[in-house]
Amino acid sequence: MTAVDVAAPGTRRWGRRAVWTAAGSWLLLVAAHRVLSGRVWWWNLPDLLPPLIFAVVPVLLLALVPLARRETAAGTARARTVAATLAVGALALGWPSAGVNATALWHRPPPAPPDALRIFSWNTWYWDQLLATGPEGERITDPDRFYRYLHTRAADVYLLQEYLYIDTVDYDPIRLDDLARIRREFPGYHVAFSGELVTISRYPIVGDHPIDLRPWLERRWSDLPPADSSLPAYHTVKTLRTDLLVGGRVLSVYNAHLHVPPVGLPARHPDTADDGLARHDLRRAGYRALAADVAGNPHPVLLAGDLNTSPAMGLLRALPDRLVDATGALDSAYPVSWARYGLPLWRLDWVFASPDVTVHRYRMVAPDGLSDHHGQHVVVSLRPRQEA
Repeated sequence: MTAVDVAAPGTRRWGRRAVWTAAGSWLLLVAAHRVLSGRVWWWNLPDLLPPLIFAVVPVLLLALVPLARRETAAGTARARTVAATLAVGALALGWPSAGVNATALWHRPPPAPPDALRIFSWNTWYWDQLLATGPEGERITDPDRFYRYLHTRAADVYLLQEYLYIDTVDYDPIRLDDLARIRREFPGYHVAFSGELVTISRYPIVGDHPIDLRPWLERRWSDLPPADSSLPAYHTVKTLRTDLLVGGRVLSVYNAHLHVPPVGLPARHPDTADDGLARHDLRRAGYRALAADVAGNPHPVLLAGDLNTSPAMGLLRALPDRLVDATGALDSAYPVSWARYGLPLWRLDWVFASPDVTVHRYRMVAPDGLSDHHGQHVVVSLRPRQEA
């Protein structure tokens, strides 16, 4: 007597239906995610799932395939084929959202030439302000430790986000003026800033262009920027483009920190930029503004920063085809740059480059307790014009 004959009919039906329902439901969810992510505000909660789940769940479903049984061996084979097909279909459809960097297994970037640029991009987590308070409720800062960390990166270009302090009660941005210290710490470097974004470059800055997202909003939000904000550009400029003169050519470097995904429902704060629908609109506008500037830029381009977007989020599709994801140069099969509840499962920080920029090295850098984001260290060079 075979194992198929031993199982009771009710058990066979229960197992088959459970596996089919689970696999079919997951396949439908993944299909909906591929269609809806980045397009509608109400898909924001599935967007927040750890990307790896799009690979793990189908594998678990495949492990459950033996539970799909029928009264005969031929019927069991068909039941298991259906279950496996559903699970494999979900894996294939969800693979682009899973954040898996399979190219790390074989890709080896070309060696860097002596004149390559070393670029460090980092969300600083409110500059040198640590999110802790002293005995009198005062904010604790440690500028020396902060700048020591930056110097250990030994970069030619620093793309830094969250150049501001934050009100730890209301979480309103507080304007920060640390330019004198920056210039002392980086003598001979050039500095450009807008809002919360600051770019520090050993190469001359021949142009800086804060990219205003307001022309790309679908609606006008009455408090954008808030009338009482000490840092209005924080709300309207989420990408700073600086044109650097590198070996007689211009390289456009985009320093980006796009809006966080919405986690609430619309109409919680009607007609304001804190509304869930507004956050969705702001994120899309940030991407559109960035994409439009890149599309009209004749120079080689490098984009780096905290996009607040995981591999599972469809908004990445809004970037122009001209930009090539540099993930293949990472040596991690599952790159992460941010943790939640102590779980390092998300990647929110990215590097993209136009085809005339070669990425030689790219790695995530631990923040040494100074930030909730890893930094990004990337080494690039400009291809000769005849190759570009």
